[in-house]
Amino acid sequence: MLPELFSVGPFTLHSFGAMMAISLVVPWWFLREDLRDRGYDPESAFWLMLGAGVGGVAGAKIWYVLDNPGEPLLSGSGLTWYGGLIGGVSGVILAALYLRLPLGEIANAAAAPLAIGYGIGRIGCQLAGDGDYGSPTSLPWGMSYPDGTVPTDQVVHPTPLYEIAAMVVLFWLLWRLRGRVTAPWALFGVYCVLAGLERFLIEFIRRNSEVAAGLTAAQLVSVGLVALGAALFFLARPAAPARR
Repeated sequence: MLPELFSVGPFTLHSFGAMMAISLVVPWWFLREDLRDRGYDPESAFWLMLGAGVGGVAGAKIWYVLDNPGEPLLSGSGLTWYGGLIGGVSGVILAALYLRLPLGEIANAAAAPLAIGYGIGRIGCQLAGDGDYGSPTSLPWGMSYPDGTVPTDQVVHPTPLYEIAAMVVLFWLLWRLRGRVTAPWALFGVYCVLAGLERFLIEFIRRNSEVAAGLTAAQLVSVGLVALGAALFFLARPAAPARR
């Protein structure tokens, strides 16, 4: 584990914070390329990623505080995946509306960057050992997190590594499909289905509590995400010619 990368005087660079920053920079680059290929101003990617970053962090923190009454809103820890997803998507929508960009096209362009950004964020979780690991396991690749910010000496599923691998594959798939699945919202629908399915399955070996029907809160959100993605994909209409 490496929760802290280095310290200079009173400043400490935490691995989770560094990965959060990288999880915005790398998707920004891919989003620029995708927007350029679609015939839109690639510089719009900066404002879209700013909306994603601000909205994502705010949404993740607000949902965490709602789930955990009494937790401070302005602390540096405590984030939820589904709150971050909702907040990040909301931020992108607001930025796209401000820039007068078509939401369906922007949603498709954001699909692959969303996947790689989430995967990079999970690298931060793995380095920090922040409690996102899974349940105890006897599998040979299980590991403990004795020096993590939420330490454990038990050998557990390294679920951040599973999610990193899944998101790399999902990013690769979505990036290859972006020239084939072109109807507005359709590619974003594919992202929602596969990302929701990934999180639904990973929850079976996470440590989160069940809230209803034997499912965790993240699994319930994942079911909704899969349903939304399927609807977006099957109801999508062919795209109009790209603006040049």
